[in-house]
Amino acid sequence: MKIFKKLIVLLILLLILFFAGMRLYVEVYGKDLIEEALASALKRSVTLGKVSYHFPLGLRAQDIRVAQTPEGGNSFGAQDIVLQLSFDAIFQRQFVFDSVIFVKPLVVIEKIKKSEDIPDEEARRYGVVVPPDGSVLPAPDSASDGEKNLSNDKQAGVFIKQLVFKQGRFQYTNRSIDQDFSFSMEDVYLNAEQVSLPLRAGRTDFNVSGRLVKKGNPLSGSSVQGDGWADIVQRNMEAKIEIIEADGSVGMTAQAVSKNNDMQVQGEVKFQSLFMEKEKEAVSDDSSAVNQLIFDALSSAGVNI
Repeated sequence: MKIFKKLIVLLILLLILFFAGMRLYVEVYGKDLIEEALASALKRSVTLGKVSYHFPLGLRAQDIRVAQTPEGGNSFGAQDIVLQLSFDAIFQRQFVFDSVIFVKPLVVIEKIKKSEDIPDEEARRYGVVVPPDGSVLPAPDSASDGEKNLSNDKQAGVFIKQLVFKQGRFQYTNRSIDQDFSFSMEDVYLNAEQVSLPLRAGRTDFNVSGRLVKKGNPLSGSSVQGDGWADIVQRNMEAKIEIIEADGSVGMTAQAVSKNNDMQVQGEVKFQSLFMEKEKEAVSDDSSAVNQLIFDALSSAGVNI
């Protein structure tokens, strides 16, 4: 019995020493280590503010900044980030995180007109990894398949099992068309599973919600909810999206399916703020009229279709 108690005490002491060592290691090396890993994965300069230990195998960093590309446009920042390292990282060559949580992130995407002097090198601009032989990696059917693919491929620098955005803000601007188009989303919540950086062909399940903000647009103030999966590299996606008006009624539902960047969208429009009652009655039984109504509504909002 005494031996058993001694073993328990010894185990507790070892755990205390382990976590004390983790805290010291994070405070001394954590900032440089994470900055280097993220910069390598994103192909951009990354800076972190104050870094502290977060139980059990994680760290918390403040004031995250990801530099713009040489061409300008896209940028990213966040007030806080909490990372939890996975025990799987011990057996693999890349960083594997059980979770990465961004608090109050700001994502800015700006699509600009291409300059003839600047080649469109997607791999350099976004850090997308494409197999050298031109073949593609199939999208996994489940999370376990995704982890198997990652463990067999040591080129991936960072693998995140769960990526979360809380209280985020998203800004999109398209300056590549004749008339600039822009919109914002506030109070964005995003949960994505199986994310690898640099981006690789593979399935990422997600759900997202937020509030549309665009001055002068009748949809401003409406909530957006969506879920599905996407393969960004192969341009494949299946998603369901709902836009909910301020009074709680569902203004629009849409089902989007994309294969090799060829997208088809089907949906239903019921916006009280956009259409008169008689217009809704006129299109309720006519799918072609519904499609035209969606087209006209998006066009009036400035979307290039």
